[in-house]
Amino acid sequence: MTTKKTSAAKSAQDTLEAVAEAQKKTFDDAVQAGTDAFAKGYEEFYNTARDKMDEAQKSAFENFDQVSDFNRENVEAVIVSSNIVAKGFEVVGKEVAAYAQKAAEANMAAAKKLSSAKNPQELMDMQAEWAKTAFDGFVAESTKLQDLSVKVSNQASQPISERINKAVETFSKPIAA
Repeated sequence: MTTKKTSAAKSAQDTLEAVAEAQKKTFDDAVQAGTDAFAKGYEEFYNTARDKMDEAQKSAFENFDQVSDFNRENVEAVIVSSNIVAKGFEVVGKEVAAYAQKAAEANMAAAKKLSSAKNPQELMDMQAEWAKTAFDGFVAESTKLQDLSVKVSNQASQPISERINKAVETFSKPIAA
């Protein structure tokens, strides 16, 4: 009888570890996908902005002082944008670390609770409850990280967008005239 209990406990522990590992992989994959999507969007935006700025600079080469001031302001906008992105990555990193710690603590509490199961049905019920709670928490955290990434992306693109608008406004006047 003791061997059966030990075997059942080992099986439950193995199942718990497999679920925790699957949860960790899913979380890691989601974070990586969000990071990749953010980086790709930022790179596309940056390349478009750089192309537009190059076009504006070519048409304004006659007025070197104006272009020089304009470029200085562009560099300042890129620095502001980069600082926003760096701060955003810091916030996202802290958020991921906090979630990972919270999930680890919840998993340990669930493991303790699972070890107190009196029969296989109770164990399965507790395990199902834990899996649902873990999944719901993961979905909520993923949504939170996605919203945070979009917010950072919008904030980081604003200074560069303003510079693009200024470039169009400034350098389209001589062309239209």
